[in-house]
Amino acid sequence: MSNDTINTSAEVYQGKEETDFAYPLPRHVYTILGMALSTTFSIGFVMNLTVILCFFKFKNLRSVTNTFILSLAINDFLMSAMGTPLAMTSNYAGRWLWGKIGCTYEGFMVYFLGLSQMYNLAAISMDRYFVIAKPLLAPKITHRVAILASTCCWLGGLFWTILPVLGWNRYAQDVHGTSCTVVLVDPSDPGVASYNTVIFFTCLLIPLGFIMYGYYGVFMTLRSVTRSGVWDLNSRVARKNLKIEKKMAKTIAIMLGVYLGSWTPYTVVHFWAAFGDASSIPTIASALSAITAKSSAIWNPMVYFGTNKMFRIAFYKLLPCSGLAKSLVEREERQQEESDDDDDKTKAGDNKVTTVAPAPSAATNNAMTIPEESVTEVTQINK
Repeated sequence: MSNDTINTSAEVYQGKEETDFAYPLPRHVYTILGMALSTTFSIGFVMNLTVILCFFKFKNLRSVTNTFILSLAINDFLMSAMGTPLAMTSNYAGRWLWGKIGCTYEGFMVYFLGLSQMYNLAAISMDRYFVIAKPLLAPKITHRVAILASTCCWLGGLFWTILPVLGWNRYAQDVHGTSCTVVLVDPSDPGVASYNTVIFFTCLLIPLGFIMYGYYGVFMTLRSVTRSGVWDLNSRVARKNLKIEKKMAKTIAIMLGVYLGSWTPYTVVHFWAAFGDASSIPTIASALSAITAKSSAIWNPMVYFGTNKMFRIAFYKLLPCSGLAKSLVEREERQQEESDDDDDKTKAGDNKVTTVAPAPSAATNNAMTIPEESVTEVTQINK
C-alpha cells in the first residue's frame, strides 16, 4: 500500500505486528503530528512541573480541594513526560520505533492517565457538590479523605488499564500506526468487544453521570442562594465567600470542559470503531484525535494561571528575578484591592435603593445556608 493513500480498513484496528503494518498517511503529515506532540511535550512538562512545585512550596495552596487539583497536575505532568515521547519520536520517523513492548507501554500509559483523570474530575465535582450543596457534610471532606479519594481514582484507572496486559483485550498500534491503544475490533476474540463495552459504562458513562449530577446540584444551589438572599449579603465576608464559590465552580467547570474537549474526539473515534463501522473512519481523524487527547496536559495549567490569583502569586515568587516577581505580586494585590472596593461601592449603591428582604424560613436556611467557616477553609484555590 502506498504511503500517499488513506487506509480506512477495519482490519488495521485489530493490532497487526509492526512489521506487517502499512503506514497510511503521507510522510509530511507524520512530521506535522510530531511537531504538535513536541509542543505538547515541552509546554506540558514545564507548566505542570511548575504547578506541582507551587503546590509543594507554598502551604497556603494546600487546601482540601487543591488536593484533587494537585492530583490532576501530576496526571498532566505524567501525560507530558511519559505518555507523549514515544508517539512523538515515531511520528518524526514516520513509523513506530519502539516494538511490541513499547507499544504496550505507550497504550497503557495514555489509557491509564486518561481514565484516572476522568475519575479525578468526577471526584472534584462531588467535592464541590458536598461543599456547596450539602454544607453540613463538607467538614467530613478532610485532607485525609481527599487523598484517599484521589488514590482510589488512580487505582481505578490502573485496574482497567492493566487488564489488557493480563489478557482481557490487548494493546496494539492504532490505525495511523504511530501510537497505540487497546484493540477495538477483532471478531476472533470476544474479549475485545466485552472489554470495550465495560469500559464504555464504567469509565465514561458512570463518571460523567457523577459529574453532571454534582454540577447540577452546584448550579441550582448557587442560583438559589443568589436569588433568595439566604446569606446575609450585607456581610462583606459572606459576599466574598459567595464570590469565591462561584469562581471556583467556574474554574472547575472550565477544567471539565477542557478535558471533554480534548478527549471527546478520541472517545468518539474509538467507540465508533468498536461499536460502529470502523471502515468509515478516515485515518487522519484517528491521528488527530490521539494528538488532541494528549494535548489535554497543557490546558489545565493555563486555567490555573488565568483564574487563580493565589496560584499566580505563587508562580511569580518562583521567578528567578526578585524585582520582577515583587512588582507582579504587588500588581495582583492592587487589582484585588480595587476589585474589593468596587464590590463594596456596588453594594453600598444597592442599599440606597433597596429594602431589606424578608428573612428566609427555617426550612430554607437548613437547605441552603453555607457555613462561612467551612467555605473559607476549602475555597483557598480561587481566593
